[in-house]
Amino acid sequence: MALLLLLMAGAYCSKKNQESFSGAYKPAVKTNVKFSGTAPVPGSGSSGTLVKFKVAGLDSLINLPPGDVQFLLNGIEAEIENMSPSDSTITIVVPDNASSGAATIVVKDRMYFGPQFKVNGNVWLDSTFNRMANDQQGNIVLGSGTNGTVTRIYQEDIGAVQSIYIMGNFTQYNNLSSYDAPSATGVVASSRSYILKLNPVDGSIKTDFAKGAGPSGSVSGLLPLTQFPGYLVYGGFGLYNTRDGVNNMTRIYTNGMLDSVVQNVYNPNPLEPQYNVDTLPAFIGGFNDGVLRVFLDKNQRIISVGNFTSHRKNLYNLSTYTNVVRQNTYMRNVGAMDQDGNLDTTYNYDNTRGQIMKGANSDILGAVQIRDGSSPYGKIIVVGSFTAFNNIPVQRIMMLDNNGQPDPSFTARANGAINRITYNATTRKLLVVGIFTEFNGISTPTGIAMINEDGTTDPSFTMGELVRTTSSGGNWITYAGQLNDGKIVIGGNFGKYRAPGAENFVSRQNFMILNADGTLSSGLNNTGAMSGTISDMLETKSGTKRALLLVGNFSLFDNETVGNIIRIGLEPK
Repeated sequence: MALLLLLMAGAYCSKKNQESFSGAYKPAVKTNVKFSGTAPVPGSGSSGTLVKFKVAGLDSLINLPPGDVQFLLNGIEAEIENMSPSDSTITIVVPDNASSGAATIVVKDRMYFGPQFKVNGNVWLDSTFNRMANDQQGNIVLGSGTNGTVTRIYQEDIGAVQSIYIMGNFTQYNNLSSYDAPSATGVVASSRSYILKLNPVDGSIKTDFAKGAGPSGSVSGLLPLTQFPGYLVYGGFGLYNTRDGVNNMTRIYTNGMLDSVVQNVYNPNPLEPQYNVDTLPAFIGGFNDGVLRVFLDKNQRIISVGNFTSHRKNLYNLSTYTNVVRQNTYMRNVGAMDQDGNLDTTYNYDNTRGQIMKGANSDILGAVQIRDGSSPYGKIIVVGSFTAFNNIPVQRIMMLDNNGQPDPSFTARANGAINRITYNATTRKLLVVGIFTEFNGISTPTGIAMINEDGTTDPSFTMGELVRTTSSGGNWITYAGQLNDGKIVIGGNFGKYRAPGAENFVSRQNFMILNADGTLSSGLNNTGAMSGTISDMLETKSGTKRALLLVGNFSLFDNETVGNIIRIGLEPK
């Protein structure tokens, strides 16, 4: 009897559980929806354009409540104008704030992915720059670009002739590992890269820059000199055109050739007189480690910024044909030299007490030079992860005075590392990005702030909210640079953006252009996904159209494969 009661109770509980839990999950929507794989018609369009997609199985959707069916363009909902099972087409309206990307139909909680649709707007990948050929279908084929990071871009204007230099940690351009250019003597010199001179019109290599083997390592930048008819090239290299005596920087002519001298050197073996002289760099200075940025100050001194610890000076009178002797002087992080490379010991150096300056207590990550009135030779602002410089408290950002010490009038501060700083000499504004969440005591949850030249925060700029596409941490924003008209180019690790005052998030995949107040710039956010990091940019032209050169370490822009250097249009084609 007890067993019978137990079985009856179990049966009741089982029935009760069935009653309690039945209907906990909605029945699956049975559909046979499938994009045909053919391209939409038209294949591209702007906001408001009607676009037809071929989709099978629309008869299973036609009677569903409107809220159960959504059509998305790159994550933004598009209005469904018409569904036609008879010819298997669905017609949608390209929404405002749409950007290039995949079409998706969402039926309740189920997603069906379709072809790419290109949203037309004012930003477009310029195929006239670094164009190589056309494929069999007539599509434009861009060059593969560089095989490593491009860290900086510099524009040279000599009379009516313009050129651009790209510098970085690359050894190939468009899969070429050597570049033939006639030297001053007519000899063809084959050179590995790290620095290239390009035609700004089409991105082709200019052959009048004959640097021979060139630098033996990465190049951070190029500085035009005022007391020499050429440039100081700097970065992390110990040879230039196979010549020793290079201390991570050297002087070159505008044609790329090393500024060198034939120098008497010590020869311990008088029976081999061919070793009495050597050809060596005329620039005798430099530092023991890589140099991040170099500037000229108002006294025309070379001011170097980096994570080095000592200045190096070549002593040719003590050198031999096979070995350059160097004098090392302790000099941390910042140093001044004349334009021949001699150290200026009045800068970041205590001569009166013979005291060693301690420099920064953590890494320096970037620096810019602001203007001084109409002069470009203003003060230098340095950023990084440091909290002290020469034992003076500074919170990840400082301005250097004319003696290489923190300027006490500049009181900007961040509560975390500043990874990058940019400056626009037209707007006279600076942008800093990093892993800080407060700047000057103001909340900056996405790690970006716009500041004035005195370090105060510019309240007219407000950054909106970002959403990541993955759970990975790190910087929200890796690059921010302001254009001359005030608009702001942003690159980073995000998938959506909601501007200040906006109701909804908009799909922006690692790249966007904002107005000076932080709102999305109308017509300039139509591009699809970008993958990688921007390092530098240059405002330029594509024919008569306004354009922008972008360099860095990126492999995708507007869903198209690229190679670390591109030009994009900034107004309708």
